[in-house]
Amino acid sequence: MNKNIIFFIPLIIYSQVVSIDEKQFQPFDSPPYLTTAGSPHTSVIINWNTKVLKPSAVAFGTDLSFGDTIIITKKANFHHIIINNLKPGTEYYYKILPDGGINRFRTFPSSSDSFNFVVIGDTRTDFLSHQKVIDRIAHYDFEFMIHSGDFVTRGYNTDDWRMFFNIEGKVISKKLFLPVIGNHEKPFWQYDTLFLLPGLEDFYSVRFGNVCIICLNTEMELNGLQRKWLNNELRFLTSDTTIHWIFVNMHRPPYSSGSHGSDIKVREAWCPIFEEYGVDIVFCGHDHSYERTKEINGVIYIVCAGGGAPLYAVGKNEWTAYSEKTHHFCLVKVKERELLLKAIKVDGSVFDSLRIKK
Repeated sequence: MNKNIIFFIPLIIYSQVVSIDEKQFQPFDSPPYLTTAGSPHTSVIINWNTKVLKPSAVAFGTDLSFGDTIIITKKANFHHIIINNLKPGTEYYYKILPDGGINRFRTFPSSSDSFNFVVIGDTRTDFLSHQKVIDRIAHYDFEFMIHSGDFVTRGYNTDDWRMFFNIEGKVISKKLFLPVIGNHEKPFWQYDTLFLLPGLEDFYSVRFGNVCIICLNTEMELNGLQRKWLNNELRFLTSDTTIHWIFVNMHRPPYSSGSHGSDIKVREAWCPIFEEYGVDIVFCGHDHSYERTKEINGVIYIVCAGGGAPLYAVGKNEWTAYSEKTHHFCLVKVKERELLLKAIKVDGSVFDSLRIKK
C-alpha cells in the first residue's frame, strides 16, 4: 500500500470569540460525507467528524484491497481530505482509518450528457419526516444531491447536526453533496467548519458534463463580490457551447406563494442576471412546501423545501404552475438537450412533473 503522508495547517481557524449560544456546538462523531473539490471527474473531498481529536486518515482504491492511503498527522475533530488525480467514471472504495466502515463513490465520467441528480431542502426539525425523505431518495440512481439550506433547526446545536448526518449518511457517504447555507445555520461558522467546498465556498459552481450548478448564498451580501462573481460566471458559461443547462441552488426564493413569500431583495439583485444569461431553473428552499412557477422571463423557479421541516401552507400567484404542501424531493433527469423533473413524495408517488426540450 502506498502511503502519502501530508503535513498541513488547517484552513479553518477557531480563534474567534463566540457567544454563549455558539459554545453549545461541540465536536461529535459522524459518518463520512462527500463534497467536491471543483472537478467531480477527477477529485473528491471526504469529510467526517470525531468527538475526540484524531489524525485524518483515509484508505481508498478501485477494489477492496484499496491501494492508497492519505494521512494528515495533525489531530483534528473536523476532517477534510481532498483526493485528486482520480480516474473519471470510475468506482472507488474508501475507508476512514483505522476502524471505519467500507464506503464507495463513483467519479463523474469525462464526458456525459445523460445523468440524474436530486434536489432537497429544509431538512430541519422533524427527524422522522427527514428520514422518510432520505429513505425514498435512496431508492433512485443519481450522481449528486443538492441541498438548498436549513439543514438543522439551530446552527449552534450539536445534536441537530449529529442527527442530520446520521440520517443523510446513507446517501451522502456515496453521492456528492452540494450544499448552500440557510438562515437556520446561523451563526454560520459551524456550517463553514463542517463543509469544505470549492472556490470561495460561500458561493461556488460545479460542472457535470453539459450541466453547471451554481450555488449562491442568500444569507450574506447579495450585491458586491457575490453579484460580480455571478455575473462573470454566467457570462463565461453562456459562451461555452458545451454547456446546455444552467441551474442555480440557493435558499431564499425570489418567487414564492408560501408563508414567507417572495424575497424581493433576492429578486432585484439576481433575477435580472438569471434572465440575461438564460438560467434554466432556480431551486430554492425556505418556504416549507413545493411550488413550481411558469417561465418568468425565461426562468423557472422551484421551491423544493419539503425535506423534513414543519410544512407551511402554500397558495398560488399569477406565476404559479403548481403548488402543494407536502414532504418531498425532486429527481431531475438530464438527457442531452431534454430534461425531465419529477417531484416525489415519501411514498414514491409523483405529484408534479416538468419536461423541457431544447
